[in-house]
Amino acid sequence: MLALLMLAGCSQPAPQGAADTAAARELGAVEPLKAQYKPVITSFDIKGTTLDVFVDAEAMSEMDAPVETQMETGALKRWHDAWKSNNAGKHATLHVRLRNYFGEVVFSESAKV
Repeated sequence: MLALLMLAGCSQPAPQGAADTAAARELGAVEPLKAQYKPVITSFDIKGTTLDVFVDAEAMSEMDAPVETQMETGALKRWHDAWKSNNAGKHATLHVRLRNYFGEVVFSESAKV
């Protein structure tokens, strides 16, 4: 039994060190938005070329339109710059989605890199 457990432990896939490091840098680049637009932005989720920004829809509805637009464009710019610096020479279409508590998309924008 011990031999099977040891063998199973050896067959685990290696951690995605480089991918995890890149994702951490990208998250670090967008994280200041959370403090800047508190309490509207609650969290982030990065998957490949998509950044989901989770927002409190009620707090967002109380924002002035120019501030809301600044938040949306700021999120796309930060995501674009972070992804580009971590993926030098690669091309992609990046997506930013603002999602509410229920996961519904309340804003979506894309940019080519």
